[in-house]
Amino acid sequence: MRWVRVLLRTVMSLVLLVAVALLGALVVVPRAFGWVPLTVLSGSMTPTYPVGSQVVVERVDGAEDANDLEVGDIITFLPRPDDPSLTTHRIVRKQWRQDGVAVFTTRGDANDTDDAWELTEQQIRGRARYHVPYAGYVATALTQEKKDTGIVVLAGGLLGYAAWQLAQAALHRRPRTRVRGTRADRPAGRL
Repeated sequence: MRWVRVLLRTVMSLVLLVAVALLGALVVVPRAFGWVPLTVLSGSMTPTYPVGSQVVVERVDGAEDANDLEVGDIITFLPRPDDPSLTTHRIVRKQWRQDGVAVFTTRGDANDTDDAWELTEQQIRGRARYHVPYAGYVATALTQEKKDTGIVVLAGGLLGYAAWQLAQAALHRRPRTRVRGTRADRPAGRL
């Protein structure tokens, strides 16, 4: 019966560890740095970002941030001014116009040709920092209310688990016995 408790404790610890890591990667880190998690809806960036991944994007604001972008960076942008849909592709070329404005050409990793548009700083919304594969499926399936409830439940679960661990430690703690006149660092013997 003891092995069942050990197995259960190990499984619970792993589940909580994964949940905390995902929560940190998808909620805590983006909020701490002002980044935004976005869900990958198409296969244009496979295998780098599989469909359903959650890509965490750092905001790119203005010419100074845009000028720091390099060939090879993966960016999120508005390809057409009249369409609010975002696209995330890799920069394959960066050029400077005569007026000093940077112009970017992009391509999805799964695509054979460059995108038909050239981008300026006004269209670029962010730079991809990291992604969590398949987490976007969960993010898309859940409403904001369910996400908030999940965070509260997870936090409660972590607190409950911590309380359980403390209670178990207190219950299984061996009382210290000390023979009068002996020291703990020497074996008891003749006095």
